[in-house]
Amino acid sequence: MFSRLVFNILCGNTDDHARNHAAFWNGKELTLTPAYDICPQGRAGNEASQAMLISDNNNLSQLKTCLATAHNFLLSEVQARAIFEKLTAAIQQHWDAVREEAELNEVDRRMLWERQFLNPFSTKL
Repeated sequence: MFSRLVFNILCGNTDDHARNHAAFWNGKELTLTPAYDICPQGRAGNEASQAMLISDNNNLSQLKTCLATAHNFLLSEVQARAIFEKLTAAIQQHWDAVREEAELNEVDRRMLWERQFLNPFSTKL
């Protein structure tokens, strides 16, 4: 769940609420279903907030907000930062292929990159 929260923040999906998460039950274990209803949202400025609270009364779409709640997911700061790095690297690595597959034109690419995806406000620690 922590990785999913971080991914939603890194890709600008602020509509991350409880009904967008589900699990499979095999009689013994729960496993998360594949992610769905991911929709990067446009921003007028850099600041954005998630639909649900992340840490205390804070729902700001920032990695530092995730870091403040990592312990609630039984993660250390080192583990949380490793997740940040892994997901950021994956988005950077696959961005060109995904935008080509989605047939994004140059204008759409510029509207998404570092606005919704990897927005500097969101990547603040």
